[in-house]
Amino acid sequence: MVLTLGLVFVRNGFVDQVIDEAQSSIIDQVIDETPQPERRMTRAQQRAATRLAILEAAADCLVDEGYSGLTTRRVAERAGIAQSTLMHHFATREGLLVEAVTQLATALADEALDEVDLAALRTPAEREAVLDRAWATFTSPRALAAVQVWAAAWTEPELAAPLHELEERMTTIVHITAGTLFPEESESPDFPALIDATVALIRGLVIAMPITGQEELDARWESMKPILLRAAGDLLDGTRP
Repeated sequence: MVLTLGLVFVRNGFVDQVIDEAQSSIIDQVIDETPQPERRMTRAQQRAATRLAILEAAADCLVDEGYSGLTTRRVAERAGIAQSTLMHHFATREGLLVEAVTQLATALADEALDEVDLAALRTPAEREAVLDRAWATFTSPRALAAVQVWAAAWTEPELAAPLHELEERMTTIVHITAGTLFPEESESPDFPALIDATVALIRGLVIAMPITGQEELDARWESMKPILLRAAGDLLDGTRP
């Protein structure tokens, strides 16, 4: 009987332990599944988030509606904020435009450096593919949108200075990257000139996009590309006299 009672006490104790553990597990599960209140952003975080939303909305507006369609009212609508809130962050349309296109151009530069394998230029058979990848990048909708802002500097001279600063920054990035990949060739004055000539050629063609259309520009690019390939071969393969 003592043994029986002992077993009962042991079993009861085991059962109590199981019940306690089960209850604790259920409570923990309920706590884990109960939605926790989101931590409120600080004022600085809210301002930064709103500013980023405005810049993204401006870039999207530029891509979808063109330069003429980029107004503070349309950007505010896209960002889901009041126009007065937008004006609190950007006092002028020009200030908004310059910062938006700076963000857009920086993203395009990063994308180009990621997608265009400049190192492949060392291999003659891969050079054409590299140039075609660059052409595709700089004729993308976002790149075409950015070009509209450069063209607008003709009639809005206040855009010229910040765009010139942005262009110098982007050019420096490209030259440093190319010079790192081709340290010996970069010592030649023809090296940066060839990069500038390629960029200028592509930009010149792109500006004609609304006049001639993509198909004609692609055909012109195909006719001019062999000249760039020969120039790259002369410089990179050391075949120049």
